[in-house]
Amino acid sequence: MIGTSAWQGHPYYDSRREPADGLCVELPVTRLAVTYVLLVPLVLFAVHGGFSFEHSSWNSDLGARGGKMAMATTSGEALRDRIQTSVGLAFCLLAMAGYIRRLASFAQMMPLILVLPVYAMSSALWSQDAGTSLRSGLSLLVTTLFALYLAERFSERQQMDLFTLVGACVATMNVVTAIGWPQFGIDHQVHEGALQGLFTQKNACAEATLFLLTPALAFPAMGRYGQMLRSAYISLCLLIILATQSRTAWAITIVYFCFAATLRILGRFGRKEVLPLAAACFTFAGSLLVAAIAYPSVLLSLMGRPGGFSGRVEIWAAIIASIFRRPLTGFGFDAFWSKLTGEATRVFAATGWVVTSAHSGFLNIALELGFIGLALVLLTFAQAFRHANAALRAGHSGYVDWCIGIVFLTVVYNLDERTLMATQYLPWILYIIACAGLRRGAAGHEWTETEMCPAGVSVEL
Repeated sequence: MIGTSAWQGHPYYDSRREPADGLCVELPVTRLAVTYVLLVPLVLFAVHGGFSFEHSSWNSDLGARGGKMAMATTSGEALRDRIQTSVGLAFCLLAMAGYIRRLASFAQMMPLILVLPVYAMSSALWSQDAGTSLRSGLSLLVTTLFALYLAERFSERQQMDLFTLVGACVATMNVVTAIGWPQFGIDHQVHEGALQGLFTQKNACAEATLFLLTPALAFPAMGRYGQMLRSAYISLCLLIILATQSRTAWAITIVYFCFAATLRILGRFGRKEVLPLAAACFTFAGSLLVAAIAYPSVLLSLMGRPGGFSGRVEIWAAIIASIFRRPLTGFGFDAFWSKLTGEATRVFAATGWVVTSAHSGFLNIALELGFIGLALVLLTFAQAFRHANAALRAGHSGYVDWCIGIVFLTVVYNLDERTLMATQYLPWILYIIACAGLRRGAAGHEWTETEMCPAGVSVEL
């Protein structure tokens, strides 16, 4: 039997997985066959179900102007999208097939997370587009279960390595597409020359890249070679975000780096010391918020939007009016924008053009699922904040920092964009994983005997 001390410096050594008669050492995620099966749906979910080279007609000035009237999709493109959706969900179901019992047991600990897709499916009963609500709700259910599967199937380190690997694949393909096929990888719509890579829109590219950057910031690499790869990955992601010309992403990236650094500093203190430091941080953040409200023109000029929020104020006002026409239940999950002859026409009339997004994840939830749906989503945030408070103890792991950072990004991004309950979208999967991770961290999770040596763990006797 190999002694425990021989493995103390191993990057995947975890003392919690040390049985009495031997030692379990996690395999790096790159050495697991299932990893490469999972890359297929994860890359597809990273680009939100559609690649730039599949919708080349959108990437033009005509396409941009046409998109304000309706995003025209040919029958062939629609069929391809449905096939891709089916393939992605099939890979998820295939991966989960052998983990049904463990997944069911784990899901019982997070009932509120499962209520969201079930309620989304139920909205087909009152939806203005019942078929779309039912299909999208079912897709959201599979995606949510898939997120819980990833949180249960892989250890903390393996989860972070998995998404770093996904990020490396997506980032590399973004660069290759932009250089080799600029007609697809470069924005030729409103923002000529901006990088969009595999994505159909530059802001989506920057958003997904930032989410995929987060694990590399939370866990330091082992060894000189690992540190070099980590630095190269972080630099590549930052260059991509910069090249997208997405000023919103630039601002959120800076804010996230400050937030991550603050978490790292707070992790060195005990709970009693953290409280006054946290109060100081919140006071500083509150002062910035008051300054932004008092001097909005300064904030807008810093964001590169001297003219305003690109019509968002008018959009939000029109959407709030629609919300109060069905305040409790909304117009059905994913159904509001699918019907150009439905309630959305009121928003079109109020704004003067055909809007295709609420430009706010929270408003979009209220619009589609009413205040009941919004309350359920906010409850998940309340749980995450409570678990984060319990998990933030002196010497907590980088995994806890990563989970808290994902929740933070989800809040910030959904003020202006949508990731909440977005079907087949990686940021939603990461949010579910973060909620699961914080719950286990708050409980001071100890590995059970059946968890000591799960699949993908090498036992040395």
